[in-house]
Amino acid sequence: MALAALLAPWLAGHDPIATDTDAISLPPGAPEHPLGTDMLGRDLYARLLYGARLSLLVGLVAGAVTVIAGTALGTLAAIGPRWLDVLVTRSADALLALPMMLVALALAAVAGSSVVTVVAAIAITAWMPVALIARAEVAALRERPFVRAAYSLGFSRRRVVLRHLVPNAVPPIASIAAFEVGHAILTESTLSFLGVGIPLNTPSWGNLLTDARSHLLTGQWYTVALPAAAIVVTIIAVNIVATGLDRRGAVEGRTW
Repeated sequence: MALAALLAPWLAGHDPIATDTDAISLPPGAPEHPLGTDMLGRDLYARLLYGARLSLLVGLVAGAVTVIAGTALGTLAAIGPRWLDVLVTRSADALLALPMMLVALALAAVAGSSVVTVVAAIAITAWMPVALIARAEVAALRERPFVRAAYSLGFSRRRVVLRHLVPNAVPPIASIAAFEVGHAILTESTLSFLGVGIPLNTPSWGNLLTDARSHLLTGQWYTVALPAAAIVVTIIAVNIVATGLDRRGAVEGRTW
C-alpha cells in the first residue's frame, strides 16, 4: 500500500481530479478505467492511489506526533516531581473518559478543514495510552542495576534518560505506535467522511466515502466498497505489524 501511494503518479494513468463527461459512473472493468468512475467521471483507481498518499501520510505523521508527545510526557511523569506525575496521569485518565471522536470533531470544526488540523486533532486525542505506557516502563527501568550503575559513573540525568531509559522502553512503545498509525488513518477517514477533515476537493479515502454515500442505494456499490476495502486492508496490515512488534519486544525482553 505504501509503495502504491509513493508510485501513484506513475501507476494512476489519470488525473485524480480530472472530470470526463463521457465516462460518468462507469462500472469496474470499463475500458481505460479498471475500477470504474464516479458520478463526475473521475477515475476511481487514480483517486484511490492518490487518496492513499494523503491518508497514509496523515496516519504516519499523526502517529509520530502522538508517540513523541506521549513518550515525552510519560518520561517526564516517571522521572519528574510528584506533582508532574499526578498532573500527567490524571489528565490522561480524564481524557480517556471522554468520547475522543466528539473531541476531534469539535477541534476540526473550530479550526477548519486542513491536513494540519486533522493531525493536531488526532494527536491531542490519542497521546494518553502512549504516555501511560511510557511512564510505566520508565518507572520500572529506573530501578534497574544498569541505571544505578550509570548514575554511579557520574552520568547526568539527561544522559541516563536519553541513552538508557528511553531506548530500553522502546519495544512496548513501538508496538502501540503501530496501532496509533492505524487509529490515525481511521480517524482521518471518519473526519473526512463527516466533512470536517481533509478539504473535499482533495482525494483521500474519507473523501471518497463522502462522495459515494449518496450512491449507496443506486447500485454503484463499488464507489463505497473500494475506499472502504482500502481502509480495512490497511488497518489489518498495521495491526499485524503492531502484533509482530509486540511479540518481538516480549521475546527480546525475556532474553535480556
